[in-house]
Amino acid sequence: MSRSSLHLDSPRQPLARPGAGSPAPASNAGAAPATPASTPSPSLPRSGGDHWRYSSQLNQQLTAAQRALGFVDGLAGQLEALKGELSGQLTQRRVDSARLARGIEQVAQQWSRRGAASGGSLDSRLQFRLAADARQTFTVRGLEIANLTQGAPETLVFFSGEPGSGPAAVKVGEPLSEAALLAALGRALAPSGIQPQLDEQGQLQFSVAETAWQGVRERFSLRGGGIRFPAGQPQHLKLQPTEQALQPQQWQSADHAGTRQTLQKVLRALDQLQLSRAAISRAMAEVRHAIAQLSQMSEQLWADGFVNDFNARFNTPDSESGLYEVVPALLGVSRYRVLSLLALP
Repeated sequence: MSRSSLHLDSPRQPLARPGAGSPAPASNAGAAPATPASTPSPSLPRSGGDHWRYSSQLNQQLTAAQRALGFVDGLAGQLEALKGELSGQLTQRRVDSARLARGIEQVAQQWSRRGAASGGSLDSRLQFRLAADARQTFTVRGLEIANLTQGAPETLVFFSGEPGSGPAAVKVGEPLSEAALLAALGRALAPSGIQPQLDEQGQLQFSVAETAWQGVRERFSLRGGGIRFPAGQPQHLKLQPTEQALQPQQWQSADHAGTRQTLQKVLRALDQLQLSRAAISRAMAEVRHAIAQLSQMSEQLWADGFVNDFNARFNTPDSESGLYEVVPALLGVSRYRVLSLLALP
């Protein structure tokens, strides 16, 4: 599963059966984010509390996807223009660094508007969040899997400083397993909105809503028992945010070498945007299909039909053939992602 695919950590969403929906049309590069009015969805009868509640959620999800798509297309348009400028300058003997710097600054300004322009549906790694709840991931020096699951037992007390959340104690050290550690951290940090998880390499990282990131970064602290962390007064933790998909503030254009490196970074960014766009388009197709279904039947009837279809497929003599359809979708799901999901409180 690519890093820019539909994120799995979002809160539970209304079920949307994959299939018949057609992909969302591509927006023109540089266009303003689309709005629900630009792509009308089927009329939904306002009958029944649950029916209207789920259809409203689906429409909100469609809006989030449209905003994300508009942002991605606009940013891709700017990067394509910058790519042309960089390529053209590299063919000349003299680089116009001022002109290239203006193009880089335009990209940086667009990137800085990511959260607002996408409505919180794209995080800093260009992962699409259908629930529009983009999160900031980070690591903490001293809080590594090996350090917390091995050695003498110790009680760590976390202080997030978030309103309504008090100190949270977690016992670490042998014989704690990775899964037990994630579960314990998840329970302790849940009131502060911080979630522990394992990245694709099995390293411990944390995430928090992007809107709460600055506060957590300033106030997150910990008191140890004198083994891994000092006892006594809580110590402020050094949080390291994960690298963003784009870092235009670091792009150089002063000479041919810097311009060539910047061109490579622009090309990689365009590849990432293409993957994000594909994920957003798939999500839009599934949401539109779910909206169409809900306009024709109640949630209960649809859910019953889905369960019956699923059971019928996997409880027949040739049900093993169905597994061949499911397995490819799971090949990209690492052990670490499964452990992270199971540890959610």
